[in-house]
Amino acid sequence: TGATGIRGLSEYAYIYNLAAEVVALEADITYSNNGVIVGAITHAPGTSQIIIGTPGDYAVWFNEAGVEPNQFTLFQNGAPVAGSTYGSGAGTQPNPGMVIVTAAAGDILTVRNHTSTAAVTLQTLAGGTVTNANASVLIEKLSS
Repeated sequence: TGATGIRGLSEYAYIYNLAAEVVALEADITYSNNGVIVGAITHAPGTSQIIIGTPGDYAVWFNEAGVEPNQFTLFQNGAPVAGSTYGSGAGTQPNPGMVIVTAAAGDILTVRNHTSTAAVTLQTLAGGTVTNANASVLIEKLSS
């Protein structure tokens, strides 16, 4: 007969950066702030590592606003995730990426300035006078 009632996502997280940051080549982005985090996903503000606490399949969206042309990649336990390198050929424009990963409990996700030609400055005050999120990660658990 199936499940009854309304069911939503069991785990999700929004993590973002408001700080001025220059991301060195082959370095991970550090995220200054946590938004809503539900479930066993963890992140300490001011660090780069996002830790998955429950095994399963996760949709991961990430976005960066770099001043320079760039490429960013999602890494899982220190290795690049296949299909997760996204690039921006011109500076001062968003560079969004998305991928689905299968994660074990304790897996570590980071977003790295990977295969760019140089360091990337994350843009603050883009288009106005209020500090903008210059990097963000949105994670949703899809299944166990």
